[in-house]
Amino acid sequence: MDKKEKKANPKAHKRLIDKNVNEETVNYYVRIAATLDEGFEGDEDRELFLRNVFIQLEKEDIHVFMHPSLQDVLVKLTELSNVEQTIKLLQILKDNTAELLNDGKARKVMCSLLLQVAEFSGGEKSKEQQEHLEELQEVFLEICQSLKRDVENVLVVKTVLQVLSGHVNMSAKDIGMKRNKTTWNYTPPTEFIQTFHEMCEEIFSLDDIQEKVEHNKASMVLTHVFPLLHKVDTPTCHKFIRKYLTLSGVLTDHEKFQWLVSDSRGSFLMQAIIECCSDEIYTELYSSVCKGHLLSLAVHPQANFVLESLIKGAKDKEQFEEIFVELKENFEDILAFNHLRVITSLAKAACQLKTCQMKLVKHLLRAFHCFEPEDRQIMFVPLLATLTTYEVYFGIEEGSDKPENENPTLGKVNIHGSLILQTLLEFKNPKYVVNSLLHMTPKNLQCLACDPSGSHIMEVYFKSTTVTEKNKAAMVDKLQDVLQDIACSSCGSWIIETMWTELPLPQKTVIVKALAKHDRRLAGDQYGRFIHRHCGVSTYINSVRNWTQMQTSSQKKRKMFEDILQTSGTKTKKKKE
Repeated sequence: MDKKEKKANPKAHKRLIDKNVNEETVNYYVRIAATLDEGFEGDEDRELFLRNVFIQLEKEDIHVFMHPSLQDVLVKLTELSNVEQTIKLLQILKDNTAELLNDGKARKVMCSLLLQVAEFSGGEKSKEQQEHLEELQEVFLEICQSLKRDVENVLVVKTVLQVLSGHVNMSAKDIGMKRNKTTWNYTPPTEFIQTFHEMCEEIFSLDDIQEKVEHNKASMVLTHVFPLLHKVDTPTCHKFIRKYLTLSGVLTDHEKFQWLVSDSRGSFLMQAIIECCSDEIYTELYSSVCKGHLLSLAVHPQANFVLESLIKGAKDKEQFEEIFVELKENFEDILAFNHLRVITSLAKAACQLKTCQMKLVKHLLRAFHCFEPEDRQIMFVPLLATLTTYEVYFGIEEGSDKPENENPTLGKVNIHGSLILQTLLEFKNPKYVVNSLLHMTPKNLQCLACDPSGSHIMEVYFKSTTVTEKNKAAMVDKLQDVLQDIACSSCGSWIIETMWTELPLPQKTVIVKALAKHDRRLAGDQYGRFIHRHCGVSTYINSVRNWTQMQTSSQKKRKMFEDILQTSGTKTKKKKE
């Protein structure tokens, strides 16, 4: 059939695909799907229905499992199979593995069925259940044997390795949205761990390790192997990582390293390696092929993710400081390429390791052109939140004097800008961010609090242990005139709830007094009514004294509860010691 015939009759091509499954069979499973969606009156009806369906499914031709229109219902059915039904279906899979593996759609049904092994492997079992489980595991292990040297069927091999390791975490994308449960953690039997090690040995004992580096599908399998192996047997994981890096030349040859991390799948692989390798290998990798080339990694569309992992993996202050010194003068270039995750990683590492914090903030100020003159520094938060330089934000030429409008309305907050600002608020001295926030107009603070990304900045501001109580009180005073508008927003109402939880009675009094002026509006709003009730606005209006007593009592109870938790935590810690 040529292309013209296909265009003239679009259903003709579909008939070719479906020629091994008749229309009556397809309609039968379509009705099954509809019945499953409708549900059943009782468990007995459901079990009887499923038993009849599985009896029919076990008799079906293998092509039913490969039919493109039946994948969703088959994935759903496999999730509902009991242990005996799973054994019979796995037997079909075992006898037809090669044919099913060659069909992209059928792989998802295979994976869903393989995940049933994880479903039945955890928890206590009766003697009869244990016998069925052993039979199930035996069939499963036979399937594993046929996949030992397979690096082509990434999804199936990934599923098998996860089930063998006892650490299953599949995504809905992997096996289809019709399956509900895709995550398990359990203690696998000895045979599973042994087979897991054998499969890993097979993958790493092959002589074509260099080809594996260049083979996209093989590198994807390795990306899944390392994290699992790290959980199951960390020393062996480190051994295989060294073997892989040494034989492939990636550990010592910068060009090979650069080639690998410039590829999308190679980038994922290197991230997995950095996250799972030993301190010794990390230091060797950083020193031999990364140091001196960090900017090229930072601006590359794929390699920047590897740099992010490298920053997260810094082992101590000295190592992080070396990375920071190499990148600090190039923040503006990194921002220009929109690789914000690199900056976020630097900020988080600086916060965690308690080093280079003020230097990092000053270099960010320079990158957004608001470090000098000094009066520009108050614009730090709006610029970083919207990821625009001073000149772009105000629409002026670079080097120009003050703009005509000194307080333009805040635009949409960028999620990465928000993440960076949240981290900066956790720094030992967050003065630049705090000063900038306190210089923003009430209207722009309202925009920030009501923005899905910006609201998190306000949340961290009130929760931060490094922002002083005085500055938190100053922010409450600043927000007085817009609190009612914030309260009537989905994101904003959540921020007022956070303020209420974190602030002492004097600031709560300021908040409720401002809200009481808009009592009727709050009570009639879908978000405002929650704040109205939560803050006790009606009680405050009727009796300030009663409201004060209620808040004081609530505060004492919370303090008592916190003390109990703290005491309990201290006792637990002593027992562990």
